[in-house]
Parts: sequence; structure tokens; C-alpha cells
Amino acid sequence: MLDLFISTYLVFVKQDTLNGSLVAKEPKRMAVSSPEVIRHILIGLGYLAPEIDPKPDLTKFAPWKRNSDFLTDDPTEEAIKKFQKQYSQKLTVNGNADSETRTVMEDTVKGLQNRLKFHGFATNAEIPPDKPFYGPATYTAVKKFQKSQGLTENGIATFEQRQILQQSSLRDKPQPQSQVKLIDLCVQFKKNPQNPSYIAALNNLQQNLPKDVLHKVTNKWRGTNDQNPEIVKLTNLFTYYDDNNANHRDALNHLQSQLTPAISQAFLNLWNKK
Repeated sequence: MLDLFISTYLVFVKQDTLNGSLVAKEPKRMAVSSPEVIRHILIGLGYLAPEIDPKPDLTKFAPWKRNSDFLTDDPTEEAIKKFQKQYSQKLTVNGNADSETRTVMEDTVKGLQNRLKFHGFATNAEIPPDKPFYGPATYTAVKKFQKSQGLTENGIATFEQRQILQQSSLRDKPQPQSQVKLIDLCVQFKKNPQNPSYIAALNNLQQNLPKDVLHKVTNKWRGTNDQNPEIVKLTNLFTYYDDNNANHRDALNHLQSQLTPAISQAFLNLWNKK
């Protein structure tokens, strides 16, 4: 029993190398401790939805609202669980920001910061190694990374983005796809209205657009407001388009605004098919 007591006691003390005396061993002080810091980490890593602070202190914090309440509200507990599930090999999924969870949070932020510095988006002076906070420097570095990769620049490093940063080198920013400019294609169509590729592209577009979009295009084209108009054929729209006609311009502009990147690319592929 005495041996057990002594061995347990020695875990909590260390020998002073100067005078050989035993002194109390200081417990490790965790940087990730306050609810405010934990919430910002959960937001920054993509587990908690952000609320933008209308008057952020960007010298100390990322631009999200600061909240020092207990971590017991439903959104925060769910965010903690999401984080714990992501690292379930190390953590128990219980929604509590216990010491193990905070340690993994700290390590995750440090890892993110190290990879940002490795790829040149930050320096040690900007993000010191002993500051595992999701503050303005980390937020800014993440935005630089996102911009370099053509990602949404919101300063939130999701798990997928952190995986990209683990790569030894990053790909160049992807080039934007060709943009469909319908006014230019109208000019092309008028020069060669029998081109089978043009006709196929317009017919395919007509089939893939929602009816409510085609109804609105039709009403704008005719200057009407019918609930269920007879839909204008896009081949006719391109054939008879007159840029001096305000209704025609409104119809074409609305059609242009409804083209998603996927629809635009499919349309261009057919239009340019030889």
C-alpha cells in the first residue's frame, strides 16, 4: 500500500535539478479552454454555423459573433458531437467539451496552422506555434488558401479542405469554365440557322429548363403575364431576336440568368459539337 502511495505521489512531483528537492509538478495548461475559444474553433473547422459579428474585433478574433455562454445549447452540443464523430478513434461521442476533446481540438488547429504555413499562406510570426486559436491570422490564411484553390473564401477550413492541405503540393487554381453569352450565340445562330449542332443545343436546353422558367421567358418575350402561356420555342427566340426590342432583351437576359454552370456546360458542348 505504501509503494502504491509513493508511486502515485511521484507522478505528481518532479525533482528540482538544482537542489534535489521535490516540487509540485505543474499540470499542462490547455490553450483551448473558454467557451468562446471552443465555439470559434468549431465554426472555423466547419462544425458550427457561423453568425457574423456586425462589429468584429479583427485584431483578436475571426469575424464571428463571440459567445461565452456554457456549451450546453443544442447547436453547440451537436457541433461537438460532429467533431467527436470525425475523430471517434480518439474521442467518445457525448457532446461534452471534455479535456480529451479539447486536446484533439487544439491538435487539429495546430495541424491546420502548420499546413497553412507549410504551403506559404502564413508565417510563424503571423501564427505563433503556441497559439492554437482560430483567430484572425488563421482565418486570413485559410481564405488565402481557399482563393488559391478556387474555393469559397469564407475562412472556414472544412474537413475536406484540411485533407487537401495535407498534400505535399497544391494544384493550381482551376480555370473558370467558358461562360455562355446568349447574345453572342444569337448572332452566330442568325448566320447559320440550319446548323444541326445549334438546333440540338437549343432543343436540349428547352427540354432541361423548368417550365416556370420557360413560362417567364415566354411572357417577357411577348410582354404578357399569362399563367400558362404557350411556350415559345428557343429556336424561334434565337431566329427572331431583335436587340432593339426591350421585351426580347428582357427574355434573353432572364434566360441567361437561369443557366446553372452544369446546364451552361452541357449547352456549350452541344453547341460546339462538330
